[in-house]
Amino acid sequence: MGEVLLSRYELYLQTKHKIKTHATTNLNAEELEERYGNRVRSRMREMFNLIAFDTKAGDKRK
Repeated sequence: MGEVLLSRYELYLQTKHKIKTHATTNLNAEELEERYGNRVRSRMREMFNLIAFDTKAGDKRK
């Protein structure tokens, strides 16, 4: 997964119309860094917008 994100980051930097990458995770920032390293966490911080939900928020899927 880390290699995929790093390759998408390179595409993001190289293209005129920033290629979008969408991702979801249940991991927090520390868990992401532990699993994929600081480099991937740093690139994710640059590429993604964080949308966090309260732990008490109900699941809206049906």
